[in-house]
Amino acid sequence: MIPRNRKGMIIKNTNKKTISVKLDGRKLDIQPGEQVSVTADEVMDNALRDLLQVRDLAIVRPLTDDENKEVQKKFGSKARKSKPKKR
Repeated sequence: MIPRNRKGMIIKNTNKKTISVKLDGRKLDIQPGEQVSVTADEVMDNALRDLLQVRDLAIVRPLTDDENKEVQKKFGSKARKSKPKKR
């Protein structure tokens, strides 16, 4: 099976008031009409998905490859320290 290459996306506040979303790694305060980039991992966050479901936030478009690399570098999950292998 071909592995999925998930990307982040640009979302927009379609509400008439500021929306605050607390994600695992950061908190977003999105002004009315403002667009924000989120990582592929953040897209899976339940708080964000709930706001997308009720249309308080809307998906504008997926990130381009270059945008995705930049957002991932800035907000992506931190690399975990690898445990030493047991022999």
